[in-house]
Amino acid sequence: MSGVAHLYIHLPFCARRCGYCDFYSTSGKEARAPAYLESLLAELEEAADLMAPLQSVYLGGGTPTRIGARPLARLLAAVRRRCAAEAEISVEANPETVTPALAGSLLAAGATRISLGVQSFSERLRRNLERSGDAGQAARAMKTLRAAGHGNVSLDLIFGIPGQTRAGLEKDLAAALSLEPDHLSCYELSIRPGSGYARRWEAKLKAAGAESDHFYEIVVDILEAAGYRWYETSNFALPGRECRHNLGYWAGADYLGLGAGAWSTVGLKRWQNIPDLERYIGRTGKFVDVRRTEDLTAELKLWERAMLGLRCDHGADRGEIAAVVDLEQEKSLHRNGFIMTGSDKICLTRAGRFVANEVCARLLRNIEEPRRPAERAGCGGPGT
Repeated sequence: MSGVAHLYIHLPFCARRCGYCDFYSTSGKEARAPAYLESLLAELEEAADLMAPLQSVYLGGGTPTRIGARPLARLLAAVRRRCAAEAEISVEANPETVTPALAGSLLAAGATRISLGVQSFSERLRRNLERSGDAGQAARAMKTLRAAGHGNVSLDLIFGIPGQTRAGLEKDLAAALSLEPDHLSCYELSIRPGSGYARRWEAKLKAAGAESDHFYEIVVDILEAAGYRWYETSNFALPGRECRHNLGYWAGADYLGLGAGAWSTVGLKRWQNIPDLERYIGRTGKFVDVRRTEDLTAELKLWERAMLGLRCDHGADRGEIAAVVDLEQEKSLHRNGFIMTGSDKICLTRAGRFVANEVCARLLRNIEEPRRPAERAGCGGPGT
């Protein structure tokens, strides 16, 4: 188990926890950041034997920038020693944390990509999401980052927010495009069943269901018309600005996750660091003391690689995933215009990409779905 080229680092500190967020985070615990950083650096050292020169690093949260410029610079310095020369280093940030000093420090420390968590430019919808800060801070943060020299900035948006209308979504997209981001991640709001947030907004979400059915198509149409490549289910990029960290994940590459709550997959082993700040800081001995570990099978890994590959516009390698493809369903899906097949690739058509989950559920043989880390949804600012 060696040669991992993709690293995720979780920094769980938030001003407050948004009700919809399903990532591990804490609020009001910034005083514990120095001790947490020491544990991160210790885990990084312990994991050194598993790493090849890193091709991508992603600092997510939480809100990584809440720990401050100097601690981030120290963490990035330790990480850069293990990076290949042209590695992509992404850092999530909430707009209200971006100052000229922070922007300059991140650039000097080696960050090559910043992901700003906007979610919505509507103050009303931001309140619905329980977001901190105000919508105007996104424009100020983008201006600050560009002035500091950051040439690769992504924005995160959420659609399907309780109370959002088609006109409101179009206004959000127009506001985002006016900032000329290099990349956009646009996620449909996903709410954990039974959560307080779900109970609070259940009636309004049901009432808005009919109108929001076409929101995804609106997002794709507007961003493609603006010149962004719809390269993955929820991700859009200008040419050459695709997130390399996420591309590695969607290709089924092994990855390491450091920090409380972070996931790793190396070979046929998958583990999650227990999502508990104090246990992570106070662990004794090796980090295996604070991990939940599970064994995978080659079939599960192949199924996952197929599912992730099909989320991308380039599709999945036909020969590689053949063992987990239902041949009868493949014929049916092809006949009905949801997939394209060839000697070397299986790709979803445009129609198929809008119902990707349903297509993959039919196309891939019914085996137990492996547990995976939740998709980055920019709660701090995807990564993986």
